[in-house]
Order: sequence, then structure tokens, then C-alpha cells
Amino acid sequence: MVLSIKKPHILLFILIFSLGFLTCFLFVFKHIEKNETEKINHNIVQEVPWGVKKINAASLWNSRGKHKVKVAILDSGIDKEHKDLKGKIKGEFNPIDMTLTSDDEVGHGTAIAGIIAAEDNSFGLVGIAPDTEIYSVKVLNSKGKGSLDNLVKAIEWCVDNNIQVINLSFGLSKDKPMLRDAIDKAVNSGIIVIAAAGNNYGGDVDYPAAYEKVLSINAVDRNNKIANFSPKGKIDFSAPGVDIPILSLSNGYETESGTSLAAAHVTGIVSLILQNQDKFGINSKEDIYYQVKRVLSKLSIDLGKEGKDEIYGEGFLSFK
Repeated sequence: MVLSIKKPHILLFILIFSLGFLTCFLFVFKHIEKNETEKINHNIVQEVPWGVKKINAASLWNSRGKHKVKVAILDSGIDKEHKDLKGKIKGEFNPIDMTLTSDDEVGHGTAIAGIIAAEDNSFGLVGIAPDTEIYSVKVLNSKGKGSLDNLVKAIEWCVDNNIQVINLSFGLSKDKPMLRDAIDKAVNSGIIVIAAAGNNYGGDVDYPAAYEKVLSINAVDRNNKIANFSPKGKIDFSAPGVDIPILSLSNGYETESGTSLAAAHVTGIVSLILQNQDKFGINSKEDIYYQVKRVLSKLSIDLGKEGKDEIYGEGFLSFK
């Protein structure tokens, strides 16, 4: 079984001449939107991405919760030398080659790490939960692909190393008993697992997002409209996933879209909740999954059909 990152593709075609002007307008508008990040000199200016603003993450930054939260990003590795991530990576694991570190050759894991925990400083981007302790777990190779065996080893490593939150911003199209067993083990050990629903254009939700106790995240734009690449089915919540400013390799900054980025936003939200357990009524006497899910439900803003639905889940997450 081969794992891989699925990126959304633009599916716009000019069908008839009468739509030419509209198509041109949409293209120009989208081009401006996607290049807002590139206009900023991130060497001297810090940008607070629109998603971070929209979920009101800054409302919890001043409290600086007393609890440290360990988040493992199972992905392509992380660029530990990126100036917005220096000192953020507290540990790493590379089941692909145990003799090597978890350096990122693709950039995907670095983007996820930045959304979650980019440093709050005077330059670059700022993440949702800058105080999060990040663990880089490399399960995708230089081509963005990986094996089920290594993914399972990575999940087991998280259990053995007391990780509290796992971010999985990729998925499989089919259920695999080996993966399901590993996820069950992680959830039963008290790990919150957050996964991208998948860039499947209205198709089915990927695994492990489709599993019962995995938080499945769909992508919306800044107007709370579902992204055209989002799937339908077992969706728990929605988060920013269109035209998202991200960190890229070699101290770069880009703009990308995908449910993988939406999942990272929710991982940041969960990290803030766990950092501020007293504020959100989190205690050690109850199942941590149900406690966090209950808090997220209270934070959600209903979208689409009334109540939970197969597109937006319980709705858009934001600290009120």
C-alpha cells in the first residue's frame, strides 16, 4: 500500500465565448488572492494569516496556558532550519530510514508545522498555537509517498512517546485493518488524532479521517464556502483550507489550498484547548477524546444544512 499527498487541481475550462470575460475576471481575482502572501516581505514583516484571524486564535495567546502539548506531525518531515520554526521541533522519528533524520524534501510537513506553530515574532508567519511542542515524524519520502508499514510504526512511536495529538494531513482511499488497529491503539491511549478528509472533489472521505474517533476535517474558504476539492461523508468540522499562507523550504513562503491545511488548523485549535485545560473544563477523569470533541462542538458555527451534515460537519471552528 502506497501513501501519497493529494493536491487539489484547478478544473476551470473555457466552454463558450460568452463566458470569456467572467472566466478572465475569476482568474485575475484568484491570482490576486493567491499572491497576497508573496507581496509581503516576510523578512521584515510578520503576517497573521487569514485563517488564524478567522478562528480568533490570538484570543488565547495572552493566557499562555500552563500545559505543554506534544503534537506529532506525521508527514514528509519538517525543515527544522526554517527561521519561523527554529527551536520548535522537540523530537523526531524516521521509520523510512532509522539512520537518517526527518528532514523535509517535499515541503508539505513544513507547511503543516507552520500553520500549527510558526513562531510569534517580528517576521514571517505566525501559527495558531506558537507554544506547541512539535515532533517531526517522517512517513513520506522525497516523492511524497510512503508505506502503510511505516505509517503504523510512526503511530506506535507516538503511543510509546506520550504524544498528545497526531496530525495526519494525507490519507488512503480504502480501509486497512492494520491502520485501523494502530489508530484504535493511539486513541485508546489518549491521543487525539486529526486527519484531512481528502482532496476528493465530492468523493468519499479518506482513511483514517473516516474512522469513528478520528477528527475528520473539511476545507472552506474565507467566506465559509466549502472548497470544490472537498469530499462528502463522515465530516466532523470545517476549517480554513483555501489560499492559505504557508511556510516553504529554504526559508520561503507560499500560498496553497487543501484539506491537509484545514486539518492543521484544527490541530492548532486542539493544541490551544489542551494548553488551557482549566479554561475549557478538561480533566483527567474523563475520556480525553470526548472532552475535546465536546469543546469543539461548542466552538463550532453551523454551516450548510441545519445541524451536522456530510459537507461541513458540525461547522466552522472559532474561539468566540
